[in-house]
Amino acid sequence: MKCVLLAAGIGKRMRPVSRTTPKCLLPLGKKPLLERIIASLHTAGIADIALVTGYRAAAVRAFVNKRFRRHQIAFLHNKRFETTNNAYSLSLCNQFIGRSPFMLLDSDILFDGRIIAYLMNCERKPNRLAVRVRGPHNEEEIRVKINRWDHITAINKHVGLRDTYGESIGIALFSAPAAQRLFEILNERIKAGSGRREFYEAAFQQLIDEGNRLWAIDISQFPSAEIDTPEDFKHAEEVILPLLNDD
Repeated sequence: MKCVLLAAGIGKRMRPVSRTTPKCLLPLGKKPLLERIIASLHTAGIADIALVTGYRAAAVRAFVNKRFRRHQIAFLHNKRFETTNNAYSLSLCNQFIGRSPFMLLDSDILFDGRIIAYLMNCERKPNRLAVRVRGPHNEEEIRVKINRWDHITAINKHVGLRDTYGESIGIALFSAPAAQRLFEILNERIKAGSGRREFYEAAFQQLIDEGNRLWAIDISQFPSAEIDTPEDFKHAEEVILPLLNDD
């Protein structure tokens, strides 16, 4: 199992704190988000990791090399991070993934590390997306709609709240065949022009529309929070962090 960890974003909505510190290095408790995520991957037995950098890449790289100096982590740099979105960052990992299955994570998530193993153990569902079903949902989330077999039929910010099954928390796993097609789609959309500024969920949607099954895996039993704004950070710090007990 390979893993792609995306950490190229500027984090504009977290300013002013993100002007000096990239969002993934903001401390929650005694550990930055990025440290927590990489440690969770290692605990689950995933060591083959590519980290896509962009904004303040030198700081991210220096931290990882110091904290995880005994582990081999590949660095891929998105030179166009100021004018592209995470679909473009993901596309840079094509050669790293090759013909392997892989896990994808955003680097702005505070979550219970058991989610990784839980997602990996759903072996009969080769393509899986971690979805928080319980709790309130809002217009800022990447929301999913499913059919009666738990296959995702729509994934974007425009899924109506009445049709919403849950929120994508930013963790997914793809089989080798699905991964190969996903990167083909990403590159096709980038060449067409639209893919540079898209969220990678647009490529997920095309993969689904072509007949590939992507299962929604409910991880509501585990605490998690995506951090985009100061309000999200406060919620993660005051509500989610005390539930983890990993400091």
